[in-house]
Amino acid sequence: MDYLGKIKKELYKLYIDGQFVESASGDTFDFLNPATGEAFGRGSFGGKADAEKAILAARKAFDEGPWGKMSGLERGKLLAKAGDILSRRAEEFAVVETLDAGKQYMGALYYEVPQSVDAFNFYAHKARTLGGESSRMDGNYLNYVDWYPYGVVGEILPWNGPLMMGCQKICAILAAGNTVIVKPPQWASASLLLLAEVFDEAGFPQGVINVVSGSGSVVGQALVESKLVDMVSMTGGTSTGRGILRSCADTVKSIALELGGKSPNIIFEDVDIANTAKWAVHGFTLHSGQVCVSGTRIFVQRGIYEQFLTAMAQVCTTFRPGNGFDYEKGVNFSSLIHPEHAKAVWGYIEKGKAEGARLVCGGAPYADPALANGSFVPPTIFADVTPDMTIFKEEIFGPVACVTPFDTEEEALALANGSDYGLAGAVFSNNIKRAHRVAQGIRGGQIYINTYFSKGMIDSPGTGWKESGVGIAGIHKYMISKTIFVDLNDVSEPPM
Repeated sequence: MDYLGKIKKELYKLYIDGQFVESASGDTFDFLNPATGEAFGRGSFGGKADAEKAILAARKAFDEGPWGKMSGLERGKLLAKAGDILSRRAEEFAVVETLDAGKQYMGALYYEVPQSVDAFNFYAHKARTLGGESSRMDGNYLNYVDWYPYGVVGEILPWNGPLMMGCQKICAILAAGNTVIVKPPQWASASLLLLAEVFDEAGFPQGVINVVSGSGSVVGQALVESKLVDMVSMTGGTSTGRGILRSCADTVKSIALELGGKSPNIIFEDVDIANTAKWAVHGFTLHSGQVCVSGTRIFVQRGIYEQFLTAMAQVCTTFRPGNGFDYEKGVNFSSLIHPEHAKAVWGYIEKGKAEGARLVCGGAPYADPALANGSFVPPTIFADVTPDMTIFKEEIFGPVACVTPFDTEEEALALANGSDYGLAGAVFSNNIKRAHRVAQGIRGGQIYINTYFSKGMIDSPGTGWKESGVGIAGIHKYMISKTIFVDLNDVSEPPM
């Protein structure tokens, strides 16, 4: 397909206070296709001045503009209209996301863009159905709890799924009644800069949504430090989250952090080995392992351990790396996002070898010269990984699985929970009682039984435990509660 003909050639600008503008500095940056290393477009590179201008616009839109006076029904209608516009432009957005984030085009077109559209539809309904709780207190008092928008939200987004995750979070923020400054990832900014056109065409009031690309250390830091920003939400690595926690100390602003993971996948010996091996490989190779909930620590009961390793290695032979648009040639495996990130993943692979893990498959660059300009890392499986090894403990964020044997249910849970992370996890077993028991025992916010990955990211979002996150999931992440007491007695006096 002529995918380059489906993207605009002019500069992708910032969106501030209802206007498409170049950065104050005039700085720009290239959009790079990670599968080929080729530039396909340019975007404005924002700085502190742009961030501050966007913050002022969002502040004014919340405090003085029509947004805060709109009903949930009115906000919902605008969200639904924007969703229709995105749906109409689905192919364009799928092309941009494939080019910029290293996606597989068919997956972007038939999964990620529809999921993005669904976020608009879901939160269009949610905007008009937000409600609180009420109860009758002892002594004939009514208590009701209501939820309010924080005000101005700074949303810092990740590079591994910018469009889909961006739509889910931005729509929740707006449905709750907030205004927002969106900081796209420095790698893979294009789809979010383009998304501003959708909100603009839908007729959102000026300043309600602002999109400022740039570095996290400048634009992101401006959002974190500003007293005019009421809340900051970030999805990304745990080290970045720690920095945001420290930076928010001066303003004591509300924060929500969706951070890293090192999720366990527990396989009991009563499973169908061939089918479960497919799920296990899927769990650590989706988008080349660049998914925060990936099941990268795989625990296999000893009775099927070697058979399962063989079956997983066989599944890995079915992957065909290449440009995400070459689906007709059988390409089904993505590049990593950037050479810098690929270098880090290769470093972990070498460390796994050096620390004594058994390499089952992968672990060496592809020989095909056609892949040389892309950031490709083959599916790599290490066996006999022990808890003291670096690859067991640290998030790799690439297609690297660490496999460890276990004997008992208790041992499996101890291994699974022996991590600083608590994002997700899975258990595979035909013993449904055991499966539920183990799922309840895994210390994580999103657990799968006999499957992998969420089947309802918007409907039932997961919450990060331990070092995997701070804050609740869903729309109430962007809201704050107020509890009110009403004396229903005809006459009442204070206690003496």
